[in-house]
Amino acid sequence: MTKKKKSKVKESLKKVFNSVRLLIITLILIIFILLLYCNHLMKSSKSYMFSGVSDYVTILNGVISLNYDVNLLIGSDIEYTREEEDLVTEYVIGYYIFKDNILSPLIVKTGSNAPGISLKELINEMSAFNISEPYNIKRFFSKENKEAFDEGLYFIIEAKTINDEEILDKTELSLTKVSK
Repeated sequence: MTKKKKSKVKESLKKVFNSVRLLIITLILIIFILLLYCNHLMKSSKSYMFSGVSDYVTILNGVISLNYDVNLLIGSDIEYTREEEDLVTEYVIGYYIFKDNILSPLIVKTGSNAPGISLKELINEMSAFNISEPYNIKRFFSKENKEAFDEGLYFIIEAKTINDEEILDKTELSLTKVSK
């Protein structure tokens, strides 16, 4: 290229970049893209609080946070409310979601103890039902499981006492959405 052509190109570029119209259009595009991104972040985040009461337990202060980065279920304060002590030999205790018209386990604790273990002890030590999962891992918080929270959340105790009596306590938790 000759010097004249180079200087003409430089002058035309200066005119374009010094144009107020181009600057305004660029700023409007940047603002529009930022608004779309903020809207996406707000809609991709859901937060719930839950609580419930049954014959065996009182559950307070549970939190579920589903967002674009990390998904969390922070168990809650679970308190055993029965006055009499139940000794159990087998148990399945945990949170369930209603998925495909079936109660499906989200996080449960199972076990057995031949001489028997106190149900009160089990429940009081379980107050740390906590799940923390990055958004790209779908073990607990798959798309189906996330959608199932809108159907409800349950805390279920299934146990067999030392006298071979069956305990089945199903608590439907009050789930309140606290985000948009």
